[in-house]
Amino acid sequence: MVIGLDTVSSQSGRAYCADFLSRGYTVFGFSHKSVRGKEFVNTINDLEGIFLDRPQNSNGERKAFFNLMESYVGHDLKKLVENCDFIILSEPSNYFADSVDELIAVGILEKRIPIILSPSRTFAVPYLWKKLGDFYPIAAISTCPYSCKAPRPDTAYIKRRKRNFTVSLEGKFTLVQVAKLGELFPQALFNRIPATTSLGNIGAVLHPATYLLNYETIVKDKNISFYMTGIANNKNVGETIEQIDQMRLLIADRIGLKTFGLIGKDRENEWQEIMDNVRKKEHGISDKNLLRKIRRDGLEILNNSIPSLYHWLDYTYGVTRNTSDSICEVIRRTPTYQRNSVPQDRYVFEDIPTGLIPLRNLADRLGINHDAADKIINMCKQYFPQRDISCDRTLREYSDEYIFNYLRGDFFDIRE
Repeated sequence: MVIGLDTVSSQSGRAYCADFLSRGYTVFGFSHKSVRGKEFVNTINDLEGIFLDRPQNSNGERKAFFNLMESYVGHDLKKLVENCDFIILSEPSNYFADSVDELIAVGILEKRIPIILSPSRTFAVPYLWKKLGDFYPIAAISTCPYSCKAPRPDTAYIKRRKRNFTVSLEGKFTLVQVAKLGELFPQALFNRIPATTSLGNIGAVLHPATYLLNYETIVKDKNISFYMTGIANNKNVGETIEQIDQMRLLIADRIGLKTFGLIGKDRENEWQEIMDNVRKKEHGISDKNLLRKIRRDGLEILNNSIPSLYHWLDYTYGVTRNTSDSICEVIRRTPTYQRNSVPQDRYVFEDIPTGLIPLRNLADRLGINHDAADKIINMCKQYFPQRDISCDRTLREYSDEYIFNYLRGDFFDIRE
C-alpha cells in the first residue's frame, strides 16, 4: 500500500511519514516550496530518511531512524496522484479546499483516489464534494491520531498515539478500499455517520475558548502550559468549555443521535459498563495490536453516538471517567496535557472557522442556545480585527433537510 501525504512538512504530516515508514509502508510526501517546506524536503532527502522521536512509553519505543527506501518526499504533487492508494490531507482544515483544487489540477478525478481528511473538523465534506463531485470517497478523521510536534527539520516527535478515534466514510467506497483503511488505521472506529466526526470535533470545544480567555496571559508568555495554566487552573475557561460541549451534544440529540454526557440524558451507567468491560478484557494484555482490537470492538457503540469531552478523554487517552470531576479537574488528570503543550495560532484561526462557527450555526438552526460560542467568536474579532475568520462552512447554502440527512449518514455506499 502506498500512502500520499499532503502536506508532509506539517507536524502531523511528519508524524504520519515517520510512523508509516516504521510500519513498512511506502510514503509519497508532498510539500509546497515554502521556507519550511523546502527546509524539510531538503533535510529528509539529504539524510535519506527521518527520525521518529518518542518520550518514555509503555510500548518500549525509542528514538529511531527510518530510511525512505522506495518512498518519495518532494514538491511534485502529481507523483501522489500517479502512485498512491490514498492521499491524506495532513494540514489545517481551512486549507482543504485549496489542496483539493491542486489535486484536481494534477488528475485526481480520473484516478478517483480516496482522500483522508486529518482531521476533518466540521462539515468539510459537502463543500469538497462541490469540487470533486457528489459521493467522491472521503474518509473524515475526527482527530489527529497523534499528539505530535516538529522540533527539528529531520524529526517527527510523537508524544502520544491516541488509543481510538472515529472515522466517518463519506461517499462511495469499494470493499477493498474499506479493508485497506482498516489495515492502515487499526485503532479507528469506522462508521458511515458524519456526525461522529463533524459533531465530534473536540478541537472546537477545547481550543478557541482556552486561547482567547487566556489571551492576555499568552501575549505575555507564549510558552505557558496551554492545558494546565489555560484550563486546569482556570475555572472560567472550564465553565465556558462545558457550555460549548453541551451545545454540541444538544445538536446531536435534536437530530436523533445517541449522546453520552448530555445533561438530563447522561447515560453514565451505560458508559461505565462499556468501559469496565473494555478494561477487563485489556487487563494483562501487552500486545498492542490485540489491545487495539479489544478497544475497537468494545467501543463499537461510538459508531453512532456522540460522547462528551469527559467521555472522549476516557476512550482517547484512558483518563477514567469520574462523574464528580469538573472540566478543570479532568484536564488536570490527563497525562498528555501535562507537558509540552503550548498555545498555537491554529487553535483560533483553524478551529473557529472550521469548527466553532459551523457548530454555532447548527445550534442556531435548531433553536439551541449558543451564547458561549458567540462570546468566543466575538472575542476573536476583538483581539484580531485584522484577521478574517470567515470560512465557507457557514452552511447557509444547505437546507435543514440536507444538513441533517448528511449528518445522520444518508450519503454513503459500498460498491464491489
